[in-house]
This record gives sequence, structure tokens and C-alpha cells, in this order.
Amino acid sequence: MNALALLTSTEGRLGRKPFFLWVLAIYLAGFAAQLLLAPQVTARGGVWPFVLAQAILIWAWLAVHIKRLRDAGQGPAGAIGVALIYALAIVLLLLMVAFLTNPNAPSGPGDDNAFSLLLLIVIFSLLFSPDFGVFMTILKLIILIACLPAIVALVFSVVTGLRKSLA
Repeated sequence: MNALALLTSTEGRLGRKPFFLWVLAIYLAGFAAQLLLAPQVTARGGVWPFVLAQAILIWAWLAVHIKRLRDAGQGPAGAIGVALIYALAIVLLLLMVAFLTNPNAPSGPGDDNAFSLLLLIVIFSLLFSPDFGVFMTILKLIILIACLPAIVALVFSVVTGLRKSLA
């Protein structure tokens, strides 16, 4: 089976080792696709390159998982559910990006780096644990909720890959 058919078709079966290799490649491509949300890219093409990349990656993820589940004698419902949850998370991410990069919002000096500064503050506060009381607990909970679809997809991939193949 060639690579294009493997990533675009839901027909066929896929063993453990090729599954893990393809899933690793898909996750790495997903991390690389985050670069499409850089201000230089969104200023020229908007979020459409990112949307296209995510749609392709979600379909490839789904096709690989359906093949692996079929090889393990399982149905595709779990993979479809996880893919839908991840797609909804991408939609929420796009709404956040649209909100943070609103061209109609009044701007002041240094607003170009506001998102980077916010991200730096969040990372600093998580690594060095300053005491902000209840606010820090709420912030950590929000970050966990935001990361939950990716965590669910990763755990689902590991569990799917570890299933025994049927003869």
C-alpha cells in the first residue's frame, strides 16, 4: 500500500509497527503545523493554511486509526469520536486566534507581542509556581482543559497501537 492511499483511504488493515511510525509522523506534522499560526503567516494568508493542514492531518489520523482498529477487530466509532473532539478543539483554537488577532481592535504600543507575553507569563507561572492563590488553580485547570483533546488523542493512539492484531 502506498503512502498516499494509506493516509487518504480508510480501507485495509495496518499492523502495530507501521501504525506507530505513521502516527508519530502525523503528530510531528501536527506540531509543525502550529507554525502556520505565526503572525507572519496569518498576516499574509490568514488562518486558512492552518485550517487546511489540520483538516488533512485529522483525516490522515482518522484513516490510520480506522485501519489499525480494523486490524484489531474493532469498529471505527472510537476513532471517529476522538477525531471529532479534536476537530472541535481546533475550531476553538481558531476562535481564540481570531479574537487575539482582531484587526479592528484598538492597538497600542507593544500589542504585537501581547500573545507572546501572555504565553511567557503562563509558562513562567507553571514552571516556577508563584503563589497567585485561586487564580493559579483556575489557570492550571483551564490549561488542562485546553490540552485535554490532544491528550485524549494521544492516549487513544497508544491504546489503539497496542491492540493485538487478528489473524
